[in-house]
Amino acid sequence: MLASFVFVAVLAAAVANADHRITLRNNCEWGVGLTLSNFPHAGVDYTGPAIGDIGAKSSRDITVPTRWNGRICDRPPNSGCENDCFGGIAFGRAACSMTEFTFDSPNLGGQHDYDISNIQGYSVAQQIIPDSGAVVTCTDVNCPCNQAYRPGDTSGTCGGTGPVDQATRVSGSSGFTIVYCP
Repeated sequence: MLASFVFVAVLAAAVANADHRITLRNNCEWGVGLTLSNFPHAGVDYTGPAIGDIGAKSSRDITVPTRWNGRICDRPPNSGCENDCFGGIAFGRAACSMTEFTFDSPNLGGQHDYDISNIQGYSVAQQIIPDSGAVVTCTDVNCPCNQAYRPGDTSGTCGGTGPVDQATRVSGSSGFTIVYCP
């Protein structure tokens, strides 16, 4: 009995400290250019290769480290979103949609939070599908506040009309799929 408990405890610790797979699937009829940012630089930085462009109807897997905290953003021409996913409408540039993740958060008992953010503007329809947990989808600039942060709204409250951070979800999933043009 004790051996079984020790095995389960070791297995749970190994799963909690594993790197995480993110599949980037582009269902669009055009290629998407993506930037991975370690902003707000509050976790372990991703140091792998740049994502770059993902062609129409194709996908790519990336692996982010345990405790990675960052963003993956669309970087359309003239958005300025190549640098930490900052740019977009807040800077008078073209819009850039993004997804945001915090993996292995001690504040969430080692779980992960994730969301779609259009704060820098809406540029592409997106969906986040965790291996287990709630799916979030935003297919237009007016998607509901419980699915994505609105363009330009840094309050986290849907312009003061809702609870704080209602677009954020929590999951213990080890992998996620981000779909462009779901």
